[in-house]
Amino acid sequence: MQNIHLVSTFHSEIGKCNADELFKIIEHISPDVIFEELTPNLYDILYNKNILAESAPLEIKCIRKYIQLHNIKNIPVDIEVSSTFSKGIYHAFAEFEKYDLYNEIEFELKKKIELGGFDYLNSYEYSNLVEKQRSDESKILEDVNNNQLNRIYKSYYDDQDFREIIMLNTIYNYSLVNDYDHAVFLIGAGHRRSIIQKVAEYQLKDIIKLNWSFYGTI
Repeated sequence: MQNIHLVSTFHSEIGKCNADELFKIIEHISPDVIFEELTPNLYDILYNKNILAESAPLEIKCIRKYIQLHNIKNIPVDIEVSSTFSKGIYHAFAEFEKYDLYNEIEFELKKKIELGGFDYLNSYEYSNLVEKQRSDESKILEDVNNNQLNRIYKSYYDDQDFREIIMLNTIYNYSLVNDYDHAVFLIGAGHRRSIIQKVAEYQLKDIIKLNWSFYGTI
C-alpha cells in the first residue's frame, strides 16, 4: 500500500520553524514523492525557471535542497486564487486586527510557532488555538455587522474548503496511476484539522486506499 505522510507547515521562517528543520523531517521520512501546496504556475516559476527569492516560502527552500540530493518527484496540487479575492480577504483580516482578542491570539500563535516549530504546528494545541481564533473572528463579525465583510469571510473559507478538495483529488488521482512507497504532503497548518477530517471521508469511498499518517498529534 502507498504510504502518505501529512506534515503541517508555516510559510514563513520563524525560530525553530525553518527550512532546515523541515528538511530533517523529510529526510527521516525519505519520500519518493512530495505533494506541495503550490499552484502549477508558481511551480513553473520556482522550479523550471529556477527563480528563488529570499522571501520564498520555507517549504520551497527545503524541497529545492532535497531534490538536489535525492531523485524524487515533487507535485504541485493547489489551484489559483484570483487577485481580486486576495485583496478582499486582506481587508477583511485587517478589520480583525483592530481587536485585542484577535491580536492576542496572533501573538500567542507566532510565539509558540517560533519556540515549538513543526512539533507545535502539528499538535492538538495549535489546532485548538486556531479554532478559538476562528470563533473570535465570528464574534467580531457579529459586532461589526457588515454584510460585505461577512460575504468575503464566508467566501474565504468556502475557497479554503474547495482548495482542500482539489488538492486531495489531485493526490488520489496521481496515486491511482503512479507507484510510490512513501509520499509527503506539505500543507499550511491552518488546513490540518480540516484535511484530516476529509482524509477520513476519502478512506471510506470506493477509491484507492492510501495509508495516511500524520506527523505529530491529530
